[in-house]
Amino acid sequence: MRTGKWTKKVASSAVALTMLMSTMAHASAAPKQEIQLNINHWMVTLDVDYAIKDQTTLVPLQAMKYYLESMGLHWNNKTKTVTISTGADQVVLEMGSQKAKGDSKVYSLSTPAYLKNGHVMVPIRFIADLYDAQAGWDKKERMVYLYMPKVDVSTSEENGYVKLYPFKVTKYGRYEGMVVEVEGRKRVFKEWHGGDGTRKPIVHYQDVTGDGKPEVVVFYVNGTGTGLYMGEMHVVDAETLKEIPIESLEQAVSTYVQSSIKKYADHFLVKVTIDGKESVQRFEDDSEDKGYLYDKVGFGAVVNHSLVNGRLQTTAAGSISPAGFAGEIKMTYRFQEDLNQFVVDTIEYSLSDEGR
Repeated sequence: MRTGKWTKKVASSAVALTMLMSTMAHASAAPKQEIQLNINHWMVTLDVDYAIKDQTTLVPLQAMKYYLESMGLHWNNKTKTVTISTGADQVVLEMGSQKAKGDSKVYSLSTPAYLKNGHVMVPIRFIADLYDAQAGWDKKERMVYLYMPKVDVSTSEENGYVKLYPFKVTKYGRYEGMVVEVEGRKRVFKEWHGGDGTRKPIVHYQDVTGDGKPEVVVFYVNGTGTGLYMGEMHVVDAETLKEIPIESLEQAVSTYVQSSIKKYADHFLVKVTIDGKESVQRFEDDSEDKGYLYDKVGFGAVVNHSLVNGRLQTTAAGSISPAGFAGEIKMTYRFQEDLNQFVVDTIEYSLSDEGR
């Protein structure tokens, strides 16, 4: 499996990482909050400050529990040991020890575990070893990383052997290129950018061409923000792993939709025409300056895709200003075999409640 950009900078051995972490120890004069902790693309806020001992960074074990799946902790005050359940192993760690004993493996700690304000402090490398994760240190941003590639894997609910995961991933989780895998066969789509480990792409394995054979259907989010939600949709032939083109929203709007926004002293009118069917909405607005309004309705700022009863659908909100909307269009697609492409089959416009 691929790793993110930052992981390419990280040496694979524990010794190399310890050397990287030693850079942090020499910066003891810097405020502690300057060092950040990133676990699986989440910026972690610690209840107890990290610590640096013997050129090793230690973090509170309890804080890790909330960011790593399947971690269970049990403290034995009599023996001063903590039992860590990872889902794959039961590991017993004694305070002051540099060894932790699992069911079938002994883990080494570069610096002994110890208690700090009631919290068990352990080296970040120990956490990485427990979860077979990758750890790294970004000197420029003074950021420690802990990353498990499996958090970025999306699996089809129809077939567990159909998967999607990033080709590369930024430190904050954005995918830069994606890999489609069908029963062990893989293809990289470097132009697919978006999604992340906290908003994973959705993968389906259904027949959407009507040939009786399932295709791989991928939905992901390319960008979000105020008045912005840009969904993406792709279909891949499961046998050839080649992408099947889909008529774009821009092309469909250009071909089928006409619109205008007429501005008056105390209101404005939004007109949308599709296949000769005209929809007109009146919005009350007595402001003197209506320059914030567009001249026509835009479709592309808020776009969602879905799969309904084996058919691809797209909905796009109608933008009348940078943050204002009036109605939406809904399109369904059909597969046109002679073009080997999905084309718009039906398109309709619905009014917003505000302008009715």
